[in-house]
Amino acid sequence: MKNTRGSRWIRRGAVGVAALGLALGAIPGQASADSGVISASNGQCEAQWLSGNDWFGIRDVDNGDSDYCYVDYSFNSDHSNRSRVSRQQDVNMNWSYYGITVTSSYIYFHVCKERQDDPDICSGWVTATT
Repeated sequence: MKNTRGSRWIRRGAVGVAALGLALGAIPGQASADSGVISASNGQCEAQWLSGNDWFGIRDVDNGDSDYCYVDYSFNSDHSNRSRVSRQQDVNMNWSYYGITVTSSYIYFHVCKERQDDPDICSGWVTATT
């Protein structure tokens, strides 16, 4: 005898799993290699690597000062040959996005708050897949 009930259940389950996978993969701008949000200066500057677009998102949460936020990044694990993307000073508290040219499978970066008369405050370096 054939077990049609069991095979029907397996087919339905497989279709459900495939549909769930398609739905989760359809989130725009979201890729599995995106970094988490990192911050500096008690959360006043935030940054995130968005691998699907090769972008950094930078957010300045404190618009009441004369400082700005930036991301230093490198494709080398020793953080040599750095480049920088900066967010314009005190525009608003929305995210701004900055595209870069990717030259490696990994990117190393940190976010910093530039301060006029004091040393900059930076997060620790993080690694993300490009």
